[in-house]
Amino acid sequence: MFRLACVDLPAFPLQILAKRHPDWKNFPMAVVAEERPQAFILWVNENAQRLGIRPGHRYASALALSRDLRAGAVNETEIRKGIEGVTSLLWRFTPEIEHAEGKWNAPGLFWLNATGLERLFSSLDAWASAIDKELKSERFAASIVVGFTRFGSYAVARVVRGVTVLRDREEEEIKARGVPLSRLDIPPDVQVALLKLGIRTVANLLRLPAKGLSKRFGTEIFDLHRLATGDLFAPLKPEIAKEPLLRSMELPSPETASERLVFFVKQLVDDLLKEIYQKSQALTRLHLILELDDRTKRKESLRPDEPTLNSPLLLRLVRLRLETLHLDSSAIFLTIEAEAVRRAQEQLSLVVEKPKREHRIRSLAFARLRATLGEAAVVRAELLDGHLPSARFQWTPLETLPEGDASFKDGARSLVRRIYEKPMALPHCSRHEPDEWMLRGLEFGPASDFLGPYILSGGWWRRTVQREYYFVKMQRGDVFWIFYDRFRRRWFLEGSVE
Repeated sequence: MFRLACVDLPAFPLQILAKRHPDWKNFPMAVVAEERPQAFILWVNENAQRLGIRPGHRYASALALSRDLRAGAVNETEIRKGIEGVTSLLWRFTPEIEHAEGKWNAPGLFWLNATGLERLFSSLDAWASAIDKELKSERFAASIVVGFTRFGSYAVARVVRGVTVLRDREEEEIKARGVPLSRLDIPPDVQVALLKLGIRTVANLLRLPAKGLSKRFGTEIFDLHRLATGDLFAPLKPEIAKEPLLRSMELPSPETASERLVFFVKQLVDDLLKEIYQKSQALTRLHLILELDDRTKRKESLRPDEPTLNSPLLLRLVRLRLETLHLDSSAIFLTIEAEAVRRAQEQLSLVVEKPKREHRIRSLAFARLRATLGEAAVVRAELLDGHLPSARFQWTPLETLPEGDASFKDGARSLVRRIYEKPMALPHCSRHEPDEWMLRGLEFGPASDFLGPYILSGGWWRRTVQREYYFVKMQRGDVFWIFYDRFRRRWFLEGSVE
């Protein structure tokens, strides 16, 4: 008999935020659309609900209800990575997993094929309990319902906590029909309209004619009604688990010498590249894992300048990285793992047109820098929506080297504002004689010109900030970016202009 399990991680973005800030556990907490005072609240925890804070409120309004409210934004990339992490975890228990996509409006909703798994576990209860235990170890809360149909297991999962195993279809149908519509992912305006008609539960919804629902509320509610009645057959559409691209070997004797380790890596890399080529793929990242005789592991990651099947290039990067390693113990076991992307056959051939030589040389140079100094050696600035200048950017690894801008070939130069990692406190300035202010010492001379103030005020939703920014030109010609902090009554150096 076919068994289907529903794993529901309610308010999944909120759970991601809670994992990011474990110290917020006992506070009212919310996920906001963006980190601005007028941003809408999307998800709230139980502590916030008890204080009257609801999704749809603006963050500033919610702060009026509780000054202890903790909030943060969770972007699509974080949610996608969270979904991938949970999917990888669930693959340990079943090969067939489907994640609910867009129309269900539930990023933490999964369906699993549970058929026959009682043969591997003592029972389906034990199987579901093992999943629940694994999710809790990753600090995720979930409802797990093992049932028979997609809608039935989903509906019951919305009203129970922990693990529930339904024994027969009749039990599933009875429990699903009693589920309030407010617990399902139905648009709020539709819920309000149904409530006016006295439709509060799934049982009430099933009494309505399907065609009338389609005409008045659209295909989404029509399909939900058909799923609940069994008229719409929706087979499981599992994601295909990617087979890991890896090779491993036990070393003949404990090794610390980089040259001998490169020799062993070459044997594994050549074999692995053959498999990648047969799949019409190209390697984008190589992970090198060394197990040491003191029972510790050392993992290093290498990234070529572009997807490649070039073994000599990869071995040069491996050699550069191993030469910088200082192993506390000897390596006894070696594993290499690759990440690859799909490439057309003509892209893998030797006759494919090569990029310009200058760009190729620069890309190789940056790849060698990463191999020698690590991934953080080559980064780019990514703009963010922040209040303070230091919060408006972050450093992210540079995946590909962009083509050079032709505007720089003519000798054109642009002013660059350099922001220090931490503002530096400056000596006090007399307001009566600002032009004699030696803010950077005798070497730079006194301040000769001030441009400003540019007032920055706000941040009251976290920590109130009131600053007056100035560009200051020194007698020597240097230009600095400074601000006066009204609350600390102190001048600070934020950066410079070069």
